[in-house]
Amino acid sequence: MSRATVATVTRDVEYLEQAWPSLIALKIPGTARSWVENPRRAGTLSPEDQERLGKRGLQTPAPADIQVLDLIYSITTRAAEIAECLIDVVGPGDGHELPDVAASKDSMRWLATARELVPAAHECDDKTAPWVAYLINPLVRQTARLLGDIRDGQVLNGICPWCSGRLSGDLVGQRTMQIHYPDPDEDDDEPLIICRGVNCSPPSAMCGMRWRGHPAWTRREWDWLAKMLRDPDNEIEKAG
Repeated sequence: MSRATVATVTRDVEYLEQAWPSLIALKIPGTARSWVENPRRAGTLSPEDQERLGKRGLQTPAPADIQVLDLIYSITTRAAEIAECLIDVVGPGDGHELPDVAASKDSMRWLATARELVPAAHECDDKTAPWVAYLINPLVRQTARLLGDIRDGQVLNGICPWCSGRLSGDLVGQRTMQIHYPDPDEDDDEPLIICRGVNCSPPSAMCGMRWRGHPAWTRREWDWLAKMLRDPDNEIEKAG
């Protein structure tokens, strides 16, 4: 797991802030769910990049149900908890203050306040970023799954054709292909697709880059790579 930094944590809080209107819309029965048409949110792949990967590369979004209400409540509660704690860490002054409305009335303002306080609070206490990450990471994952957003660490749906999705021993058919941002602290950081399979060694003609020992493919190779991935349903049928 990558380390939590001020940059990654503020990006994740910003993601929840930007995703909030879409989550609220999911409460309304019959809301249209055209995921690709949603505005791009912090730390997500662009619609063009999602199109490159196609259906074999990406898992379909989970259907929204009553769980969205629990998620909305959890985000509201965490936003208030984090903002109140961080304001205590930085202390009064420098224009830092909590919103004048309850988090249940305007969660986006509380998320924005938390995001703005993270850098100053981390300067006072270097455990701030890891603590905030611990609280919000599950909420970020749930939100991305509901909205169909593809973020750092997202596992692709297809099976690697070179290691056959091998994670350990004789176990194959696992989803080992993963989106990764090598340097998420950089705003212009370009994502890679990494295979984390055991001893995955594609021929050099099929993969010209490695990242920390793992084969990696840049964005310009994604159209081709998506066609190479094996369909997981077909792999299950073969195994059966």
